[in-house]
Amino acid sequence: MEAAPVAGQQEAPAKPAAIPIENIPQRIEQDQRFVEEIIERSAAVSGKSTRVDELGRLKHNADTLVRKTTPDQLAKLPISGLDALERHLLFLDRELKNWQSSLQNVSRPLSEDAAGLAQKRSLWLETRDSSGELLVPALQRSIDDLLNEFDQAERAVSAPLSKVLNLGHEAGLVQNRVSRSLGNVSVRISAIDRGLWRLDSENLFRAYMNRSKASAVASKAADQGLLNGLKTEVEFMNEYDRVSDNKINALIILSLLMLPVFLRLSHLAKNLLSDDGRLEDFRKTLTRPVSAWLLLTILALLMLQLDGPALRLKLLLILAWVPVMRLQPKRMLDSVGNWMYLTAVFFMINLFGQIVTSRPLLFRQVLLANDILMLASLLWLTYRTVQRLKTERTRQLAFLRNLAAVGVAIMTVAIAANLIGNVTLAAMLTDATLNSAYIGLFLFAVSTVVRAFTRFLLRSTVEKLRSQTQHAGGLMEVVSNLFNLALVLAWSLATLNSFRLLRPLLDGMKSLSGLSIGYGNVSITIGGIVLFFVTVFLSFWLAKTVRGVLSEDILPNMDLPRGVANSASTLSYYTLLMFGLIFALSAAGVQMSQLTLVLGALSVGIGFGLNTVINNFVSGLILMVERPVQPGDTIELSGTIGRVRDIGMRATTLTTFEGADVIVPNGMLLSEKMINWTLSSDKRRIDIPVGVAYGSDPNKVLELLAQVANSAPGVSKNPAPTVLFTGFGPHALDFSVRAWTDSFDDSVFVRSGMAVGIHAALAQAGIEIPYPQRDLHIKSIDADILSQLKRGDS
Repeated sequence: MEAAPVAGQQEAPAKPAAIPIENIPQRIEQDQRFVEEIIERSAAVSGKSTRVDELGRLKHNADTLVRKTTPDQLAKLPISGLDALERHLLFLDRELKNWQSSLQNVSRPLSEDAAGLAQKRSLWLETRDSSGELLVPALQRSIDDLLNEFDQAERAVSAPLSKVLNLGHEAGLVQNRVSRSLGNVSVRISAIDRGLWRLDSENLFRAYMNRSKASAVASKAADQGLLNGLKTEVEFMNEYDRVSDNKINALIILSLLMLPVFLRLSHLAKNLLSDDGRLEDFRKTLTRPVSAWLLLTILALLMLQLDGPALRLKLLLILAWVPVMRLQPKRMLDSVGNWMYLTAVFFMINLFGQIVTSRPLLFRQVLLANDILMLASLLWLTYRTVQRLKTERTRQLAFLRNLAAVGVAIMTVAIAANLIGNVTLAAMLTDATLNSAYIGLFLFAVSTVVRAFTRFLLRSTVEKLRSQTQHAGGLMEVVSNLFNLALVLAWSLATLNSFRLLRPLLDGMKSLSGLSIGYGNVSITIGGIVLFFVTVFLSFWLAKTVRGVLSEDILPNMDLPRGVANSASTLSYYTLLMFGLIFALSAAGVQMSQLTLVLGALSVGIGFGLNTVINNFVSGLILMVERPVQPGDTIELSGTIGRVRDIGMRATTLTTFEGADVIVPNGMLLSEKMINWTLSSDKRRIDIPVGVAYGSDPNKVLELLAQVANSAPGVSKNPAPTVLFTGFGPHALDFSVRAWTDSFDDSVFVRSGMAVGIHAALAQAGIEIPYPQRDLHIKSIDADILSQLKRGDS
């Protein structure tokens, strides 16, 4: 009896099966080619030095930046310098991750080759040892030679593999240093944000009185720090351009190719502005194509370099000032006035202040002058807006008045902070107010350009969609609203970041979203729950919109078999809902293994209590595929007749001719006998029985009834009406008038008209429609009643 393995003891790996002797020559030849390929690949990897050089460059950049993240160095940097340093470190961190990813692509085949060599060596050793004396000397020598070649290949692989592993280890150390530096910068920025309300200098009057020559030395050191910071930013721009140079060049080439397109569109628009009054609001934008082209080009460059150097972004925004001002619509100029053009003056003064930050007193004086000018401008704008609101009440003016009032409050706080000695807060409020106002004008100009040229290019399409469709035209408004929402969101994020609120807000949201709610092995975070509901809402909206567009705008205009349009739109609706729900569960953090448990429990519940629901659901799918009944059909089920209004996945809604809505489970439509009066066509046969008195001429009656049937309105000529003599009734000669009508809905009116016509025609011809007659046989009668009857007769 074999002993059972001890618990926790690992079993020895199974020995590889030896190669049969008859296959040894062929396998030796195959493995020799395998060894040659490995040696060639290893030599190719050893010859590459670009990754080593690139790691050296990244390591040099990391050393330079890490030296700037010591506590003493960070304490000397303003908030703008810290933001720039953080951007540079984040860029370097991404570069290191990309480099390590490329290194893994190199090391992976080397590791696979090393593992393959080890496996084949074990196989051949086992073959040599197990075959023993059965091997002829020639095969023995061939195996020994192959093993020697394995040794050479392993040495060829081990050298580059060791080099790659060492490089990876070195890169990991560099990345750890960069991560620690990022943490130090983030801590310093958070400390500054928390201390914005603390005094960092003496009040302005005392600072002016206490100025001395000693400050000249500090100013010189600060000037040197400013130059070093500028040098670092220039180096960052060069590194960023080296990585993204191809994308930027491609964007510039594409932009240059689009310039003639804008010029051509502007030329065409000038000819239509006088004829199409709807484009009059965009006259300025459509007639200034170069400014529109330059603005969109700068926007594309900004989006491409959002994670790039802050100095580059500021320069691009300054370059965009002229097209931004030229493209503001007339209503914006009427609302804001000349204050909009003063932003250039404020920016120049603020830029000068940033240049002289090494001279604290001069910087505070420049900052104070700029704040006073901005406060005066905002007060004038507030007064102007309030006066206009007295005669013109619009939502835009009210919003502008509120913004101007907020700006007045912020500038008042900035001036007060500068006077009492909180220079950091004053500088932040000034920069944030300027940036918020200018970015708002920039995005508003972008919105105007996009709307103008989109409206011009799609003017005929939009009008056609609005007039000929129910949902597709509304999608244009949805897209426009989403575009506006994206611009408002971008402005809000930029404003929050400028006021130093975005980072703590994101940190708070991250902490809140990370809170988990768990039961057993299932754990869901608050953020996952919010994301779940948002995803479900978007899924319902998307599914509803797609179904509306398909069912009412697209599919009815296509030549499709009966009912395909409704089935396709409905199935697309539920398919999108299903995928949306799965995506929502995944976004909420629900693992597929947990979902499997839920589905297993659900299947048990289905077996016991939801069998009818699932039956109706599957029946709804069958109805969608087979299409025996469609919305608009007139059906009769269990004595109820009505028109199908909607076919859902669980039940179908019928509207009776009395106006009642009847909910019919889908399972009944498949399990019970259902009459569909309009499945193949809307034709309906009308049968009217007619009885005439005995003694009437049957031929004359047939001829008369045929004339009435053929002349009745709504009666189909194909097939033609027929009149039949059906038999001898107890009190009349029986005839039947049979006619077809093309409309099921009009069949009752056609029947009524034919009946009236038949009655009139028979009365005019003198043909009587007899009353029903009955014979009465009296078997017994009371004597008194009989005597009374006789007296009555007499």
